[in-house]
Amino acid sequence: MQERGETCVSAALAEAAQVLAAAGFAEPRRQARRLLSAALGLSPAELLARSEHPLPAFELERSRAILRRMAAGEPLSRILGRREFWGLEFALSADTLDPRPDSETVVAAVRERVEENGEGLRFLDLGTGTGCLLLALLSEFPRARGLGVDIAAGAIATARRNAGALGL
Repeated sequence: MQERGETCVSAALAEAAQVLAAAGFAEPRRQARRLLSAALGLSPAELLARSEHPLPAFELERSRAILRRMAAGEPLSRILGRREFWGLEFALSADTLDPRPDSETVVAAVRERVEENGEGLRFLDLGTGTGCLLLALLSEFPRARGLGVDIAAGAIATARRNAGALGL
């Protein structure tokens, strides 16, 4: 039960959806759920299960700060500094582009053409950025090897961190 003046999760969700709708977002309710899930560190199911729980002031303010940035046009992935690609979590940096979901077709196309575990395969990723393409391929083909190259030292550092975090 909420105490007077507290905002519950469902009210914060409604507020975020309203702000995002006014900012012209497609599917503002879905985007609001993504935002709140990330801001509160909850899965979508946990978010739903806690819909009537009050939010502590610091969580509400953190959610509203993210909401203001999103409504101003900043992508949620950039705000959070991470993006999912091919079912893997990638850190982003100022030196990298945001991995695009449509780039997953590259990984899917290779996956369709190679039926083995990747032994003997070698991948070269020019302009590797976060390393998402190379690392997604290496996750699919555990016996393959790969090299990511980028002109930006910060991108190489980000790709290395991602490789380490993914155990690749």
